Amino acid sequence: MMANYEFTETSSRNITENGEQMRVVNYRGKDDSSIPNTVLNVDGSFTMPVMDYFMAGAENRLSGEIRKHVVERLTVPEEETSEGAE
Repeated sequence: MMANYEFTETSSRNITENGEQMRVVNYRGKDDSSIPNTVLNVDGSFTMPVMDYFMAGAENRLSGEIRKHVVERLTVPEEETSEGAE
């Protein structure tokens, strides 16, 4: 479903959450190849530990971390799908 999306960080900033330094990552996912003449964007944000953020950037895997977050958000937990079957 998200295979053709290219995810990029649009901005980010540090915050303190429960005494821990976190990074708010704003992102855009863009798919302009699945359907001709159509672009579909996914915009959002999430928090991650500051050190994880900088390691992901240094290892050039921030796009993958963003993709992982989006897929987790779009995936319905199994217990929710089985509740509707009853």
